[in-house]
Amino acid sequence: MADHKHNSPLRGTRVIPHPREDDPRYSAVNFRYAGEQGHIHEVVLAGGHELAKVGFADNRVVYYLLEDLELLPRD
Repeated sequence: MADHKHNSPLRGTRVIPHPREDDPRYSAVNFRYAGEQGHIHEVVLAGGHELAKVGFADNRVVYYLLEDLELLPRD
């Protein structure tokens, strides 16, 4: 990950991940949390893709492509 840059203006935003089943970049853990509400810890640019580090209620943190997240309104 030579071009690894942090960009976190979305920190704290509530999201629901919707990973695409045909995307080989996702694993079983991504699908385990699909449809569950989490929140963004940070957004990282890696390999030309924006990845969101998403935290869930059980303290698990999972990366998703930013484009595969449903952003929920801020309170």
